Amino acid sequence: MSTDHPQSESFGLPFNQEIAFSNPKGKFKERIKKKQLRMVERYAPLLKQFLEPGEEILLVMRGCSPVSMMEQLTTGWIIFLLKRCTLVMTNRRILHFPSRTNFTPRNSVAQIRYGDVELIKPSTWMGRKFMVKYKNGSKETFLYVKESRKLKAILSLLQIQGQPETLLRVRHHLCPKCTAPLNPGIYSCAKCGLEFKSERKARVFSIFLPGGGYFYTGHHFLGIGDAIAEGILLFFVISSLVGMLFGTVDPVNTATILVIFGVLLVYEKLISIYHAGHYVKEYIPMEKDFQPLKRG
Repeated sequence: MSTDHPQSESFGLPFNQEIAFSNPKGKFKERIKKKQLRMVERYAPLLKQFLEPGEEILLVMRGCSPVSMMEQLTTGWIIFLLKRCTLVMTNRRILHFPSRTNFTPRNSVAQIRYGDVELIKPSTWMGRKFMVKYKNGSKETFLYVKESRKLKAILSLLQIQGQPETLLRVRHHLCPKCTAPLNPGIYSCAKCGLEFKSERKARVFSIFLPGGGYFYTGHHFLGIGDAIAEGILLFFVISSLVGMLFGTVDPVNTATILVIFGVLLVYEKLISIYHAGHYVKEYIPMEKDFQPLKRG
């Protein structure tokens, strides 16, 4: 594979021009080049930090990170905006960058090493997507990937089989400060000590503060909506309790209202705890202005 074009045109990144800027049939297109560079522009600093010697960019994609059925049922269509991501396919792996709704970086990075993959299966219909089957037996699907047709064409050029595996054998996150692999469920980097937002704190904020779990994970729009909903439910619960304690003309109806809104409040709390617990699994750094470490 070659990168025989001025890197100054591509933010100093090692694009493979023949593949990245061509259509699925392998024909160079200026509009494809402009689109690829536009999608990668804001990720150039991160990519310069993470790309390894000899690693080439083959394709930049936008889509939606894997979403659980429970997330879809309890959040609705907005989950597909909250889980937007940018994907950078290289000759060694797919770098996965969870993004904000406008596709800007969130200081969260994961990788799919080809050695950890048993199968990558793109689909060019029903919204376009691709499924990844890992060697640990799990599967994930990235949705709304418009470039899935190009991905399918590139996969035939890659030698996925035979590449070295990692110990995790699945998509896993990397430290945005030192690039080291992060251990699942441990919210600090073992190499550089960078701290990430944790599931325990997400639960505490979700339980004791209206919308707290969402604000903690940086989902402020959801936090505002959750705080309003929780405030309304709390108002009815407290009003019903006061009515039962100090007398009311209709204690049966008051008790019914208390039970209904009490159950709704508990349900709302459980959903917010579940969501916050999932969002922190994107490994969001506690510190916003950390300085990335240079490769040694």
